[in-house]
Amino acid sequence: MSQEPSDPLQVALREVLTLTALARTVLARRLGLSVHDVEAMEHVMLAGEPLGPVELSRRLGVTSAAATQSVHRLQGAGHVVRTPHPADRRRQVLQVTPSGAAHVFSELGPLLALTARAGDGLSEAERAGVERYLGRIADAYREFIAGPGNEP
Repeated sequence: MSQEPSDPLQVALREVLTLTALARTVLARRLGLSVHDVEAMEHVMLAGEPLGPVELSRRLGVTSAAATQSVHRLQGAGHVVRTPHPADRRRQVLQVTPSGAAHVFSELGPLLALTARAGDGLSEAERAGVERYLGRIADAYREFIAGPGNEP
């Protein structure tokens, strides 16, 4: 039996999550990429550390062969390049090219501007409350992801 959330915060969050998935699909179509390739680009762009194809496959939850195919498509489109790892020259890491980043942000920029405007008119106290709530939601997702049967 499915239990629909009745808490207005949960209903609103569920709607945002659903629309986020839909927006990713629309973004992928506008960029001429698959959703999988958009997710790969997101991971490479937001990794904060050198990310190789094997780590990318782990983060995407796909086989290394599937991640390699995605990397080949993104390389072919000029969106990413492979470079030697800064600390281990035997390994390779992925970097988004300036043209790849520009291509993504050409379509993502308007959405980011719209979401930034969502906070317009909020008081500092309201902003702090939203920030706390979203931080707790992020923590809940991290806990779920790291839960039983999942690698950290």
